[in-house]
Amino acid sequence: MSFQNFIFSGSGFVYGSHEVTNADIDNFLDKGYLTGLDKTRIENSEKYIEAKKAKPELTAFEYMAEGLMGFKKRYHVVPFPPRKESFETAKNSLDLLVEAIQLALNDSNVHPEDISAWIIGTATPHEMAPGIAETAKCYFTKKDNRSETLTTTSACVGFNINVERAINMFKANPEIKHIVVAHTEVMSSLLLETNDFVPFTTFGDGAAATIISRVQSDKKEGILSVNNYEDMAMIDFLGADRSGNLIMDPRMVKFRAVPNIVNACTELMQKEGWSINDVDLFVPHQTGNAIVHSVGEKLGFTHDKVFQEVQYEIGNLSGASVPASLDMLKKQGKLKPGMKILTGVTGLGGELGGFTYIVPEPVRFEPKNNDLKGKTAFVTGATGGLGREVCLMLAEKGCRVIMHFNSNEAKAKELLSKMPAPELKHEIVKADFDSESEIDNLITNLNDNYNKFDYVVHTAAITGSLSKASEVSPEEVQMVEKVNYLHPSKITEKLAWMISDTVIFTGSIAQDAMFSGSSAYVSSKRALYGYANSFARRLYPKLRVVYYIPAIIDGGMTAALNMEQIKGSMMAVGQQQLIPLKDIAARMVKSLYLTKVAGVRNQYDGVMVVRKDGYSKY
Repeated sequence: MSFQNFIFSGSGFVYGSHEVTNADIDNFLDKGYLTGLDKTRIENSEKYIEAKKAKPELTAFEYMAEGLMGFKKRYHVVPFPPRKESFETAKNSLDLLVEAIQLALNDSNVHPEDISAWIIGTATPHEMAPGIAETAKCYFTKKDNRSETLTTTSACVGFNINVERAINMFKANPEIKHIVVAHTEVMSSLLLETNDFVPFTTFGDGAAATIISRVQSDKKEGILSVNNYEDMAMIDFLGADRSGNLIMDPRMVKFRAVPNIVNACTELMQKEGWSINDVDLFVPHQTGNAIVHSVGEKLGFTHDKVFQEVQYEIGNLSGASVPASLDMLKKQGKLKPGMKILTGVTGLGGELGGFTYIVPEPVRFEPKNNDLKGKTAFVTGATGGLGREVCLMLAEKGCRVIMHFNSNEAKAKELLSKMPAPELKHEIVKADFDSESEIDNLITNLNDNYNKFDYVVHTAAITGSLSKASEVSPEEVQMVEKVNYLHPSKITEKLAWMISDTVIFTGSIAQDAMFSGSSAYVSSKRALYGYANSFARRLYPKLRVVYYIPAIIDGGMTAALNMEQIKGSMMAVGQQQLIPLKDIAARMVKSLYLTKVAGVRNQYDGVMVVRKDGYSKY
């Protein structure tokens, strides 16, 4: 007998970068910034006194947070305590989500274009509209992709709700093979107006994503049953107000949550005919010991069968808790084929539910790297550090590349010999960007010998002198202007008729950072920006124009800068560290065919896309 199963073929999990310890929260309790904990009562309790004998340095709050509530630490996207201004440059729920989805796709080998639906939940979206699922998809699929998206405004139970929606979608559409189901939250953004210690102790920021895939097997495994309900008595006791501030009554939450999870889990086990002994692992929403231990005891699970490691080490991640737990278990090698798993969740607005899962045999799909199959690109400055990496990555994705070099033919031939997919017949073409006649010959050559270019990527540039403006000769200014602005714009203008998709112009952090010296370079790049903007307006909507501004790169032309210029530039745009050359190249290549690219600040100047890589401000 063959079974049609729905399995988690891939998973990914990320969380905030700022660790918040119990000592951090205790410090703010002592200073009076947080309230709600009666330390005197705890210090006089017999259990605390006994615990302090074994650990003399144990504080009342540590006893409460770790010993009773079950939270050792949590992670936020902003430094503790969260302040409104900190979120302006911090990662948001979309940033975390995109990272988690990429990890899940990598884990499964499923290609984004093979995803039939993107179903995502959050109660802390990065913006009001469009839905976060619609935006997240843009980081992975080409602009003509028509796969469905669905955003669920839900918190703790959002992932569970969306698992059920995915299963229903699979059953209604036999052709669907893969669906992304994910959840993301920046819970720290809800803590700006509260001073109750409980949510500060409880919540962390994170995102978890799964790829649910349809597979055939000779045994039943994967997701078996899902249930979702709502307890309307909870509607006013857990949520967020119109301004995004947390509403939470911990006592009421516990009073309703425990029986709700018990009832949902009991129903799921009865449906599968499972007893407590049949369940290998109970994975609850990581709410804290008050709820989890009570649920476990009422269901009859021993502590070793209840997974709480996400809660202990990272915090309550709302709807990301369960998928994060499954990913952690998988990465730790604790998920063995045939294991029976039960989940149970409850939260925002009284939602509740769970699902049953049998761990399948591992499945890995055949990887694809053919996003640019059948495409042709022309790259200027191909023998430079950035240009070289761009050419190699284009070829890896199936693109034929025509590579321009300025004068170093040996270096160009060496690059040509190392290009992936030589059957695509990549070529090299020469032209000195300081020579009007050679540029004219290059344009004639390209017009006569190629039918079209899908993409043009301009990376050719020179820094010129690092001297002050008063010390730069007119001849040098003219040379830098020709290489960095006049001739790239002339080539673009003359090839416009044969470009079918996207043009990328490479800008410079110097345009924004305004460091001393390199006046010729800065003025040429600003002129290039102006041309690119004009070109974008004239050719829209036939062509898409991207002006890509890398921050300080670890390699390439950065070697020409002095340490003062490097540090000053990084400080001006909020750059945290040098960016590896390959990372810049990879994001530039993605910019050719993806609407959005992770890791860059994206904005528009008219119809021109402006991408700033490595910036946290400006």
